[in-house]
Amino acid sequence: MKYPSTFFIFLLVSGILILAALVSAAPPPPADGSASQLVESLGCRGCHRIQDFGGSLAPDLTAIGTRLTTAEIAERLATHSRPGENRLMPSYTTLSTEEIDKLSSYLYQLN
Repeated sequence: MKYPSTFFIFLLVSGILILAALVSAAPPPPADGSASQLVESLGCRGCHRIQDFGGSLAPDLTAIGTRLTTAEIAERLATHSRPGENRLMPSYTTLSTEEIDKLSSYLYQLN
């Protein structure tokens, strides 16, 4: 082989790219108008981990239904008006009651 070091670098880079794609793979976004689609469109996973996917800046929401009721989750979403000290979550006061209910039910059932 005339260029063994070039071939080795090609294999190494290819392996790294494949590994990076596998590690950063996210679930496909739902397209059914569901609460999980709303979670994706609001960018919740940018900070929260939900069912093994998402960020680590905020609490994991996978088992939030074991800590809060549906009504408590809905209240937190509806009354959260703006980020505060040590809080980065955006305001969701523009969401409709139906969207709040859909999100809170979805998050609750993750327990």
